[in-house]
Amino acid sequence: MRAATDDSRAAAVSAAARAGDYLPALTGLRGLAAGWVLLFHLWEFSGSPSLALRVAHHTIDFTPLVSCGFLGVDLFFVLSGFLLSIPFHRSTLRRTPAPSLLTFWERRCRRVLPAYYLQLAIIIAVTLFVGDAASLTSTNLISHVLLAQNFVPIRETLNGVYWSMPIEWDFYVILPLLALLLARLRAWLVLFAMMALALTFRIACYRAAFDPAWARYLDYGYIMQLPARLDEFFFGVLGAWLYVRAPMSRRAAQCVILAGAIGIGIAMTVWTSLGNYIVMLQLPWLLLHFSWLGAAFGAFVLGAASQLSWFCGRALSWLGLISYSLYLWHYPLLQAGQHFHWLATGSAAALLRTAVIMVPPILLVSWLSQHFVERPFLAAHQRKVADLQQATAAL
Repeated sequence: MRAATDDSRAAAVSAAARAGDYLPALTGLRGLAAGWVLLFHLWEFSGSPSLALRVAHHTIDFTPLVSCGFLGVDLFFVLSGFLLSIPFHRSTLRRTPAPSLLTFWERRCRRVLPAYYLQLAIIIAVTLFVGDAASLTSTNLISHVLLAQNFVPIRETLNGVYWSMPIEWDFYVILPLLALLLARLRAWLVLFAMMALALTFRIACYRAAFDPAWARYLDYGYIMQLPARLDEFFFGVLGAWLYVRAPMSRRAAQCVILAGAIGIGIAMTVWTSLGNYIVMLQLPWLLLHFSWLGAAFGAFVLGAASQLSWFCGRALSWLGLISYSLYLWHYPLLQAGQHFHWLATGSAAALLRTAVIMVPPILLVSWLSQHFVERPFLAAHQRKVADLQQATAAL
């Protein structure tokens, strides 16, 4: 009887620990990020129409908000840094053993690979079926399987969103080191080092765009990868460190959210007025872009984590639940809709029609992927961890 009681207590402690790391508001933010990216691509596939609305004698232009929807990817990166580093920070604060790196990486594999590999297999099969196998070179296929397509010179990804997958994958490798540095060194020193490293690499990428000698070893396109975006992830890690060490009051969290929103608004305004300064190699904007976004989204996420009553609506929470599968599937499904001429283009009405036609199947396929592919693999891992914890407690 006592052993059963001890097991129940161990299971309850384990559940409470997991609940302490679960932040419903950030699930909602994941839904917001996924929805923003989806809206951006709906707008692109609809011909990038103007979304200016005339109200009385005033014009309200929603185009910048939609045209900057690609920033949802940056929000995903900051959220990854924040959420994944919390267990490492908690172990440092409580002076308990650090999370098992093997368990951490196993969970990352279970989280990312099943849905990704299933979709990759489907895309390859469809590509072969339609007779468009030019992109299915052995190098390209191997790089996709290894999540290393960012190192392939041609960079012909099989899904328009696959460019971001290796960035996340590479970050998982270095996250424990970032958490360790924050535990051993002063936060401002680590932040300075991360920003200096990222900025130096961005400058090197910029130089490679003009200097053939540099281009032999480096490609300008790497400015979209790590370590060029390291500071962006690190602002999420730093935000989690602050969250764990010094919980915010409700009012302070609201102020931090507002500061982050202002920073994001400024970034959107600059991007809208200057155009794609990363592609056009415009200084100093391309050097500052990721640092500014990392700081702004880092503040936004930190405030949202502390202000739990916001971003917890059912719609956002559900989108957050399926956000990974939604990110994977929305682009190829939009391509399919374009191939079969289901999409309208050229106006705000066309965007609305495209959304009405495409959003329901996108959400359905994303839910099916999450429910039948993602969920079983994660549930199996959680049961395994719970069993190990209970066995340890019984010794």
